[in-house]
Amino acid sequence: MKKLGILVFFVCVTFGYSQKKITELEKNNSSLVEVLITTGISSATSTFSDNSYAADGSFIELSSTYYFSKIGLGISLGGFSNPTEGNLRNFANEVSYPVKFNSEKWKTSYYSIGPNYKTTFGSLETTIFGRAGIMLVKPISLEGNFTSENVDVSTTIPVYNYNTNETSNIGFYNAGIRLGYKLHPNWGLYATANYLSAFSDGITAIDGRKQFIDINKDGVINEVDIIRQDGTQIEFKYTEKNIQPQVFNYGFGVSYNFGKKLTTSNKNKKQSSRENSNPYFVSNELKDKMIAKNSGSVVFTNPSKKDKKQQKIIGVLPKNNSVFKNSSEIKNFTWKVIGTKILNPQYIIEVTKIGNNQKSQRIYIEKTSSTSLNTLQIFKDHQLSDGQYRWKVTETSTGNSSAPMFFTFSNCEIDFTISNEEIECLGYEGENRKFKICFDSTYSSTSGDLTYTNPSSGLSVFDQTYSPLSYTLVSPNPTLLTQIGASTTTISYCFEVTVSASVTSIGFGLQGDDLDPSPILCQPGVSVNFDELPNCICEECEEMDLSFDNFNISLNGTNGNQFNFNGDINVSVPIYGIEFQIQSYSYSANPSACSKGVSTVEESGMFLMPGTTINGSTSLQLINETASGSLSSNNNATKNVKYTSNSILTGAIPVNLTIGLPGPISGFDPSCCEIEYTVCIKVKVFYEESNCKSCVFTHCFTFNNQ
Repeated sequence: MKKLGILVFFVCVTFGYSQKKITELEKNNSSLVEVLITTGISSATSTFSDNSYAADGSFIELSSTYYFSKIGLGISLGGFSNPTEGNLRNFANEVSYPVKFNSEKWKTSYYSIGPNYKTTFGSLETTIFGRAGIMLVKPISLEGNFTSENVDVSTTIPVYNYNTNETSNIGFYNAGIRLGYKLHPNWGLYATANYLSAFSDGITAIDGRKQFIDINKDGVINEVDIIRQDGTQIEFKYTEKNIQPQVFNYGFGVSYNFGKKLTTSNKNKKQSSRENSNPYFVSNELKDKMIAKNSGSVVFTNPSKKDKKQQKIIGVLPKNNSVFKNSSEIKNFTWKVIGTKILNPQYIIEVTKIGNNQKSQRIYIEKTSSTSLNTLQIFKDHQLSDGQYRWKVTETSTGNSSAPMFFTFSNCEIDFTISNEEIECLGYEGENRKFKICFDSTYSSTSGDLTYTNPSSGLSVFDQTYSPLSYTLVSPNPTLLTQIGASTTTISYCFEVTVSASVTSIGFGLQGDDLDPSPILCQPGVSVNFDELPNCICEECEEMDLSFDNFNISLNGTNGNQFNFNGDINVSVPIYGIEFQIQSYSYSANPSACSKGVSTVEESGMFLMPGTTINGSTSLQLINETASGSLSSNNNATKNVKYTSNSILTGAIPVNLTIGLPGPISGFDPSCCEIEYTVCIKVKVFYEESNCKSCVFTHCFTFNNQ
């Protein structure tokens, strides 16, 4: 009972701690299927051993679990074996005459089914599980014989008999805990402890003993007494013993996970990012456009809840990391739209020649209304130099954009690919998110080996603006390794990167050394982009709601290019902070010539200070507009504004957001220049005092300047 109490206590503590500390990593690190093989010590309880002589033995188990989320359904096949000679020897020591035993092992096999609950802390995993099923206990026969060596002829007399007659099928249950460590995204080691018990004492054993008389009256039954009574003539006296198999199993094992379900993979995305060629544009994650007029109540979209209305643009050709001799081999750029149909689409295709660290060397841009574009239309008569290029397509009315794809012009024979790329969120470091990205690098080339002059810098990592991000290479390889070109080789890499809230996508690329000393560029390079990052949210977000009540959109005084968004933010749970981010904006003027569009940074969809207030406060955290390098940059113009409170916030939170947008030409009467706007805003609410846990909501407002 002491062992059982310790196990129950440990399970309860682990479960409680996991509920407090669980993060979105739970979802991103879980696999669909987990297979485990375990072996170790099977320790019989006193209830089992007292009636059956079972001692400590061994067990082995094969199990598999299908996970729906943190909860999974598992099946187990296993067996345990408990020897009897140790406890029988104790029985022999209790009598004063020599007894020799023929012992056997209790052999039990079982199959069962039941739930699993898994929680993850970085590379550590804790699993609590329960099972119920059927165990098959093989029959056992134990014999004890007295042998006398003090007579002319050796005499053997049976004095003890213990047996069960048939294989027993009885129901059982077990419960336990596993503590695991991830060696690799698919492989892990773990330690386990569990308690296994039959539901009843359904096994009947016959216990037969001979009762001898103390003939010489010396107070003990000894050899003399047995021989004088002719022990072979003494009959056995039988009693029945009811046995309930109960054991504690402790051991170690290996786990294999496959079928990633909740980890965001570059090959199977739920939705795509939204990008725009406008340098002041912030990506838009919205699925659809929700119309809002100048008053009323708006419910913000919760991206953590499933949304069936998805719309995304997917690049088709040229395929990612394709290699061509020249531009004539490409022929066409093609893409497709999935989800909600776009009415009268207008696409902009951008092809960028890139150098080291994703720096742009030249950009080619062309517009089209179809989903295909001939290379002659975009490159015209330009001679394209060897090197790496990236391309993407943006639909201007929605701001939706395809994920960047890459191709290379080279006269070298190179086969270089990245595959099996996966990203998972490791949680928060302060307000920043930490991600782990793993991938396989496969290389072969008749031109030479893949080498890196500096193995620590041959990998580049960048955000959605192609600005470099700091990273750390981690196991299985802390540095980049040489790959021989004469044969196809594959090396697995993982790196960790910590990013701020403004980072909406992460790309990375490998750039090897030049294989040709001549002016011809022969430099192996591949790149991949995660245009959607896993949300580092807990399950709390799935049940959370946010609304913007009694809001009003109005012109800010006589400024035709500034608007006030006024209203009350209501969150269904208490919070400690709130952050607003401009995701995207679009506009159309009638007549079109009455607006010059963006003439200053402040008109490019920016929150403007000091007019913006949250909860009546102007003491807000800003991500200042300095990145553009524009002479008109204003540190009071920002895409992100955040308010934090030292005390809990409940009920209606008053908000006034002053947003700068393109307006009519200076001096032009707004009544003669009607402009339709769509502004998409992301709201992040922080529901812990440490501001480490947050939920995200999104909404698009459509309005005009009349």
